[in-house]
Amino acid sequence: MRQVLNRLRGFFAASLRQSWHVYLAVLTVFVSGVAAGVYGVEKMGAEQMQELGGYVARFLQQAGLIEVDYQAVLKSALYNDLIVILAVYALGLTVIGIPVMLGIIFLRGFTLGFAVSFLAGQKNLQGIILVCAAVLPQNLLFVPALLMGGVASLSFAIILARRFFNSRVAVWPGFVAYSGLTVLIAACSACAGLVEVYFTPLAVKLAAGYFF
Repeated sequence: MRQVLNRLRGFFAASLRQSWHVYLAVLTVFVSGVAAGVYGVEKMGAEQMQELGGYVARFLQQAGLIEVDYQAVLKSALYNDLIVILAVYALGLTVIGIPVMLGIIFLRGFTLGFAVSFLAGQKNLQGIILVCAAVLPQNLLFVPALLMGGVASLSFAIILARRFFNSRVAVWPGFVAYSGLTVLIAACSACAGLVEVYFTPLAVKLAAGYFF
């Protein structure tokens, strides 16, 4: 196990040295999305803030009584997460699809930034607890997986672009590595789905019990 971890650490270190500009581009897009989400909360009207805050309060009041259909929710969570990863993978097989892939990452950042900013800003300590219970657990796994998927997608698209101008550029080794890495990323996103289904509802119920 230690040997495997050392190899993975060496792989990512080498990848970061060689493709730091790709990592920077993907991270910049994600952070821009987070910042846009925070800005969106700041620009919401008082009536909208009150309405959304009331919805969150009603949800918390009823959270302890909600019965979760784990099988249905698990299918939905796995499908939603995996379809995003597969979309990022498919878009990386083209060059023209890269803006769409970056848009997906931006949108995820926007959603995360909006949710965290609204909950933490409007509910104070309760909001911070709710963020830790409802937002962070699955995103601690899914966001890194999505960002790595974006890096791999953009890197492979660059290989395809280089191949267009130079027919001697080898595509197949990069495709095999890209596909293999996507399988690992998909497995990580599946773990995020499991966390979202089996851990997050319990954490939200505990948080709701603390509030009420």
